Amino acid sequence: MIGHMRDVRAPEHFQGRGASAFSKLRAFLKRDVLNAASYKLAFLYSFFGVFLSSATFFFIAKLVSPSTASLEPYGGDYFSFVIVGVAFSGLLGIFQDDLPGIIRQAQVSGTLEALLITPTSLPIILFGSSLYSFFFTTVRTVFHLGLGILAFGMKLGHINWPGAVCVFFLTAACFLSIGILSASFTLVYKMGNPLSWVYGSVSGLMGGVVFPVSVLPPGIRWMSDLLPIKHSLEGMRVSLLSSAGFSQVLPSIAALSAFSAFLIPLSLWIFRLALRKAKKDGTLTHY
Repeated sequence: MIGHMRDVRAPEHFQGRGASAFSKLRAFLKRDVLNAASYKLAFLYSFFGVFLSSATFFFIAKLVSPSTASLEPYGGDYFSFVIVGVAFSGLLGIFQDDLPGIIRQAQVSGTLEALLITPTSLPIILFGSSLYSFFFTTVRTVFHLGLGILAFGMKLGHINWPGAVCVFFLTAACFLSIGILSASFTLVYKMGNPLSWVYGSVSGLMGGVVFPVSVLPPGIRWMSDLLPIKHSLEGMRVSLLSSAGFSQVLPSIAALSAFSAFLIPLSLWIFRLALRKAKKDGTLTHY
């Protein structure tokens, strides 16, 4: 991931108590953009990977009949279905993998403790640390969709922009919270993060990324409702592919709002507990 290579030094003007939250977030973003610019090949690898992924699913889609019943609610085209799933599930990856990697790198380099003693709130530090990855992945997601449309004939319906925008930002809030939970584990246990692996694997299998949730056995299908990614992809697909009205996107928006209201305070509370334990054990800067 791009974020794992990042220089995690705190921006110098964080020491100033008068700095606004916006200026601090801008400083985080500027720092990470400048650092990422020194890894130009990483951009090429990432976008070339998008092309390979799109091409792979383009040929797989030729094996799936357009009349498949489980695809009818999403316009009937498997390629469009799977590209939306793969493109937007990348948001989960950046928070789930990048944020713990950034926290771990700051811990190893000894800069995490220095950053935490600046007059900057914990939510600003966590969100600011993810800001570059969020913007980069947003650009990559748009590129993924654009490539699918222009190069592979991806089919969109009449786009419900208000619904898509609401789902997108609620998705980011949910996935950031999951990333903070994952970073909490990394902060305490250093190496190895089973939370990230288990959640990512379960989300990939049961979240509807590459196949509709409706094909899952009825006995376990209910479990997908407990995953934010299921509601995120459902909302995005009906907004982009099904020409759905806003009322049809409301169930996904309501579910993601509930997840956000629960996960955001929970993740911050758990991260504070993890931080307190690391300070108590004297392991905040340990390798």
